[in-house]
Amino acid sequence: MDRKVNPSVAETVASESLMGNPLGSQADDISRVTSAAAEDEGRFVPGTLLGGRYRIIGLLGRGGMGEVYRATDLTLGQSVALKFLPEEASRNQRLLERFHGEVRVARLVSHPNVCRVYDIGEVEGMPFISMEYVDGEDLASLLLRIGRLPADKALETARKLCAGLTAAHDRGVIHRDLKPQNIMINKRGEVVIMDFGLAAIADQLSGAEVRNGTPAYMAPEQLKGAGVTAKSDIYALGLVLYELFTGKQPYAAKSVQQLIDLQDSAHLTSMTSLAADIDPAVEKVIRRCLDPDPAKRPAGALAVAAALPGGDPLAAALAAGETPSPEMVAAHGTVEGMPRKWALCCLALAIVF
Repeated sequence: MDRKVNPSVAETVASESLMGNPLGSQADDISRVTSAAAEDEGRFVPGTLLGGRYRIIGLLGRGGMGEVYRATDLTLGQSVALKFLPEEASRNQRLLERFHGEVRVARLVSHPNVCRVYDIGEVEGMPFISMEYVDGEDLASLLLRIGRLPADKALETARKLCAGLTAAHDRGVIHRDLKPQNIMINKRGEVVIMDFGLAAIADQLSGAEVRNGTPAYMAPEQLKGAGVTAKSDIYALGLVLYELFTGKQPYAAKSVQQLIDLQDSAHLTSMTSLAADIDPAVEKVIRRCLDPDPAKRPAGALAVAAALPGGDPLAAALAAGETPSPEMVAAHGTVEGMPRKWALCCLALAIVF
């Protein structure tokens, strides 16, 4: 069976048990589409016409936060995904506000590596979100099926993940639930970051909201409820990249406290011991992403991409706040003329030092 869209809206609080699904994500992830889910047609059978515009093709997935269907937008003549809240949740004002918030935040980000969210609508009192339909397989399912990606494909995927995450951060949006289940690989091999159900504007997070997410892919400061920033997404990116290149999760824990202890120790199994073809530069940048101190992580996803093999070492050094060596600057200049922005940065550094 083909995996289709994965716009999950799973919301897991870090205090939950870590048994079962990876570190307590509520086994209700819409992103985890299974054949069992497909056998259940859901509340709308195939062929149902909604609002005179959307023709239901079939149920894609169901989770604690609702159902997702593939449909045809008859007005525009294209496939879309429709996300509905559970029927009983349609009367819950808090969930309705979050549903609207998901659309507001997701529409801030426009990038080929981020799932497009179109609009919010309502049919017979049931609110729904219309979004891009991604025909492919989620990364979690892919890794489960093949173990890990080949080194060259993993690098390509990593760069595209960094590009999508950079686009979100540039608009002040923190994803907060970056994990393999929320990353789609479509049939053309493109990477699409899904599910902005927990995403938020950076300066609008406080209180209990900080601890929402999937514990297995949360940064230590988020697990502890101490705060969440774009650097928390960088930590999650490091966890995903570790799994992408090795096929293994970096930390195996049975409780939140054990996970926090492992994260604080930063004791990771060497990636090259798990897969000999991994470039040491890959492991170096991933370890930086997984530093328990947010201040020591890469400045952003763009810096992560630059530090990957084949990236721009000068850009990586500058993005990391490091002073590039004269040899690095010279080598960069002999390849293809230094871009104006990096030349200005180097000039500024030279004046300071």
